[in-house]
Amino acid sequence: MRTLPVPPLNGTLERYRAAVDPLLTEAERAATAARIEAFTRNEGPELQAALEAFAAAEDASGRSWLSEAWLAGYLTTRGPITLTSNVGFLINWPGSATGIDRAADLVHRMASVHLAWLRGELPDESTPRGEVLDPQQLRYLTGGLRHPRPDADEFIEGPDGAADREIVVFRHGAPYALRISDRAGRPLSVPALAAALAEVAGREPQDRAGFSHLSYVGSEPAAALLDRLLADEANAATYRRLSGALFAVNLADDGADPDDHLGRAIFELGRGWAYKPATYDIDLTGNLASVHLEHTVVDGATLKRVVAMAQHAVPDTTPGAAPEYEPLQWRLDRGLADDIDAAARRYAERARDYRVRTVFDPLPAPAQPSFKLSLDGVQQWVMLFAQLAYHGGPPRSTYEAVDMREYRAGRTECLRPVTAEAVALARSLQAGDATPEQLFAALAAHKSWVIACKTGNGIDRHLFGLRMMAARDGRTPELFADPAYTRLTTDFLSTTSLGGPHQLLRFAFAPTSAGGIGISYSADAGVLEFCLSYAESEHDDIDVFARALADGTRAMGELITRAS
Repeated sequence: MRTLPVPPLNGTLERYRAAVDPLLTEAERAATAARIEAFTRNEGPELQAALEAFAAAEDASGRSWLSEAWLAGYLTTRGPITLTSNVGFLINWPGSATGIDRAADLVHRMASVHLAWLRGELPDESTPRGEVLDPQQLRYLTGGLRHPRPDADEFIEGPDGAADREIVVFRHGAPYALRISDRAGRPLSVPALAAALAEVAGREPQDRAGFSHLSYVGSEPAAALLDRLLADEANAATYRRLSGALFAVNLADDGADPDDHLGRAIFELGRGWAYKPATYDIDLTGNLASVHLEHTVVDGATLKRVVAMAQHAVPDTTPGAAPEYEPLQWRLDRGLADDIDAAARRYAERARDYRVRTVFDPLPAPAQPSFKLSLDGVQQWVMLFAQLAYHGGPPRSTYEAVDMREYRAGRTECLRPVTAEAVALARSLQAGDATPEQLFAALAAHKSWVIACKTGNGIDRHLFGLRMMAARDGRTPELFADPAYTRLTTDFLSTTSLGGPHQLLRFAFAPTSAGGIGISYSADAGVLEFCLSYAESEHDDIDVFARALADGTRAMGELITRAS
């Protein structure tokens, strides 16, 4: 497995200059160029040398130079993690089973993958080029949870055994501990699980409906509330049980609207313990299913692999009696209960502002054009077209995630798709005079960024590493105080794609910047899909953006046809 490199300083600074150029005025470009030149002469080489030395030491310990800082970035987030970093993924689940039978099938087959990991039976995953991917993210399959602490949270891994494991099932906000595996570490059969889930689903709403509320309110208040809660030994025992659970399940009655289900699964108060790595959220009425993912130790590409394995797992349909389950509850005094309720109400008020909306736009172009076309690039240019039409003025920065698991301890890199070539193309598409030459230039620029990221030469993580070295000495180089750097790293569009919809149909996550829009995107059968996540109070005119996506898709299709 390759070691994550520290890119050459000059290459990163040149790519940084190119990345910020479309976002700046002429005067700002000159000022930024001067700061880049000063950094090259002064602090840059020293910080580069320090980062290279740090990287060598980390590599010797089996980590990358980014590992611990990346983890700390998640664990020091103080706000509600459902509104900052957690992600909801809509699962493409096979079969014709409905309701409880569908839920039992999904829970059984997902458990089979979790338990296979614990038994050491999952095969290595490789890239199409045969490179083995780092399996570290799969440790989320042990269960565990993120534990709120006053300044920085910690991640507590689950037990390393597969035998006699439990899951926690939520129904109407109330939790039930349910045995999921036998003494051999194998999942209980689908009929046995169906019987237990049917019993839980049929229970009336309980007084324990607020059980998980403190997991939504943000780590700063949650840490203080949790300290008070766990002072009671009975509560501490319940918390240990919650931590040890393999995963959580929420049984919902959302109906048939996928966007509504996905929005509820990620943002709605009380659907699970938000600090658990995975909550399988299953709608019993509309037959939708999703995963609420706590993002600290796992990314979407790893989840996609896990879902693929679960889809192909052979279910055990042996008849069996319902396993035992037990209601869980906290012992709360009135003061603590009131404080949790007050924090939960504040969260719920914020969360009600978030919306999920999926837009589907047919691409009027040949399925196989006469040149190599990146649909990922096409969708980025459509989104750029839409943001220019939406807010006018100069383009704003866009984040595009790139999977980096072929490197030791690899997570993601950031590709910056708002290139000068992409901006020229988008503006010409708006004017109606775009040319094939502009399309080819944008394709080449996008490909160059992809290659840079996949070879470990992306700029965002490298610049972050240089900042980390500077911070250790209490320094703040002017390069990072430059408005250009702030503009580049303040994402109007936070975008990510996991390829086709065969495992994960789409996903929703809170925008990474105030006033921004989160977008998961994919293409299938000639249709471009954009799943938008946003705060309604910041985007009451979101229809304008949606129409611009349609206009951009149509204009792109016409250009691709002319270029073929």
